[in-house]
Amino acid sequence: MQASDPPISSSYSKMDGVHFKLLYHVSIIAGRLKPTNTETLVPALSYLYCSLSLSPAHCADRAVFMLLSNSGLMDQLQTVLSSSSSSCSSSSATSPSPSVCPPSALLCCSHLLLSSLITLQRVHSAQAHKSISWSLDTVMLQLLVQKRNTDHLLLVSYLKLLQALLDGDLVSEVVCLSTSPGLVGPRPLEIEDGALYPLGSRGAQCLSTALSGLLLQKHELLLRASVNCLGSLLGFLQRKNPTTAKYVVCQPWNRFLIFCLLSSGESCLLHPVFLRLMTLLLQHGSTAVLCEPDLIQVMEAVETRGVKELSQEAAQALRLLLTQIQSSVLQSPRTEEHKQRARNIMESLDPQTPAESCSPTLPSNVLRVGDVFLCLSDFTLKH
Repeated sequence: MQASDPPISSSYSKMDGVHFKLLYHVSIIAGRLKPTNTETLVPALSYLYCSLSLSPAHCADRAVFMLLSNSGLMDQLQTVLSSSSSSCSSSSATSPSPSVCPPSALLCCSHLLLSSLITLQRVHSAQAHKSISWSLDTVMLQLLVQKRNTDHLLLVSYLKLLQALLDGDLVSEVVCLSTSPGLVGPRPLEIEDGALYPLGSRGAQCLSTALSGLLLQKHELLLRASVNCLGSLLGFLQRKNPTTAKYVVCQPWNRFLIFCLLSSGESCLLHPVFLRLMTLLLQHGSTAVLCEPDLIQVMEAVETRGVKELSQEAAQALRLLLTQIQSSVLQSPRTEEHKQRARNIMESLDPQTPAESCSPTLPSNVLRVGDVFLCLSDFTLKH
């Protein structure tokens, strides 16, 4: 330790050691349990997921290295995902049989743990001794065909896992994705499908359509997971094929989505998810979907309620939207009056949300939903 380094509390280091040992033993137990022993397996996987998500940076690298080297745990996760894939494919458009499909809570925990492993493996360049196979067709089937028969929390976990994969351009040492001609088209692949492999252009459109439908739901976690996944999808498309990204956001279903949300009242207009959605569409050139009257309606809602009544997250989302509006070219040019109204709102936001606070400290609360524990910091809006 150098003289300039802050001293490390011995009790703090000891506590880190206790947590790491507990994490190790729980991971060993989780890898040895039978998949049918859900009463023990679900809380074990939930503990591993929450420990990873809430670990400070100086502990997360050790934790992810240790979990990825646990072949029993990785085999366990593979068994759960394989059972889900086979039951979904055999059930087609009908609801999967409970006798063959893993319990919803077990699938949720597996998806959430995998999403954390994927993200942290990429951050810390950890070696994955085994990769888990996962079919994109399975998630598309759930999101497009079976969503009405699928628990909201399970949909959230699917989206969280997809988001982690999209952030890494669908390439991960932890999860190996499989696909089908239904998503990427027949071989030889078109140039566009090759660039977006293994999702493909049709898969990208299907996923965008599914997310638009989910953004009309009233479930808070599902809304957050959906808009975050949409942001990751558009980011992936922008990096791989900007033409497809613009094509996807300009589709009529996005205009219909905006119309429905604008007609849902002030509480919807000023919801952080809706403000984030509008920002995303503008970022990716969808001025064909958003027009000046839409933005005026949002500004009027802000003026009616008052900036001080907005939550911190809504105020930050509004600031980002107004900033994006200033750099976007709308179909109908903004009048000087409307520009001034936007500037006035921005100025009123300044005392509450300075620029450096646009990336706030994420909450570390853990929420229990049924048998599943969720880290709320994983569901704050991406910027």
